[in-house]
Amino acid sequence: MDKARITTTNQIVRADALLEHYPNYNELEFICIDENCSVRMSPTCIKKTVHKKPHFKKYKNKDHIETCEYATGGLYQKGGNQKLNKIEIEKIGYPSVFNLNDDATKKTSKARLDNEDQGVTGSGNGISKLYEFDSENTKFDRKNRVQSIERIVKWYLDFPNNRDVEIEINGQKIQYRHFFKNITDYTDPKKLIHERIFYGKLILSKANENIFNKYPNDVYFKFLARHTDKNQEKSNYSVKIDKDSISKRHLSRIKNKYENLFQIAFEELKQGLNTSDIGLYVFVYGEIDEKDDTLLNVKQHHIAFRYDEVRKTIIEK
Repeated sequence: MDKARITTTNQIVRADALLEHYPNYNELEFICIDENCSVRMSPTCIKKTVHKKPHFKKYKNKDHIETCEYATGGLYQKGGNQKLNKIEIEKIGYPSVFNLNDDATKKTSKARLDNEDQGVTGSGNGISKLYEFDSENTKFDRKNRVQSIERIVKWYLDFPNNRDVEIEINGQKIQYRHFFKNITDYTDPKKLIHERIFYGKLILSKANENIFNKYPNDVYFKFLARHTDKNQEKSNYSVKIDKDSISKRHLSRIKNKYENLFQIAFEELKQGLNTSDIGLYVFVYGEIDEKDDTLLNVKQHHIAFRYDEVRKTIIEK
């Protein structure tokens, strides 16, 4: 945790400011900032000679209370293997509303837009209270509204046993497990209907290198997966971004994220370091093109990338 309370004064202090304001911090006692929890906390990596981010951690064999808003403990590890209960899910804070309205960005401060967590939206004329969690450094709006798919994808992959939770889109609710569609080899285009988050492995070859500069108006990503129509030549599915449909700022952000991951993945492929469990995946909120059923059109800027060992979480349940 980044913050803790001093027991004698009840004052909340930041770990990165502790040395400056409380040089005698070793003589103080700290507890969790949740007033109902108050588990003992220990300042860690406070001295400038330590090259890790200053933070507070709980003492061994001590746990936050079950309803503590500021601690996930081992929930991320647990959620990858088994189903979480309602209290645990609320503690994690999964995205439950997908805000498609681009005007929502106008309600969000520039500081928030520049933040790495692009999933949180504003509320009215201000920003809703943010919550920080132990060990994960995760932030979320208590109303759990997001305006990009990155945190939606993260929940889907990290908590495969809780894909029955619902997300609201334009007033309609759908379970996570029905909101995602994996595009594998020879997927029938008839199954790629409605607006959903489609995803699949990208080809690690020259076909997907430097793609943001190949065409003036569009960007194309090539899937490994192929089309099923036997009357046509074998052709791979593709993802299309219309450059004019999104701002230059968002296009630049997408380009930087993609190119960094592609170079890492492509180099590791050439060195024989990755395995069948590891791949460069693209996640797209969009729909099949009306004139080309091998082409997925990205809706606005809703696209995300993952390059890691996706394991069994990538398989729909």
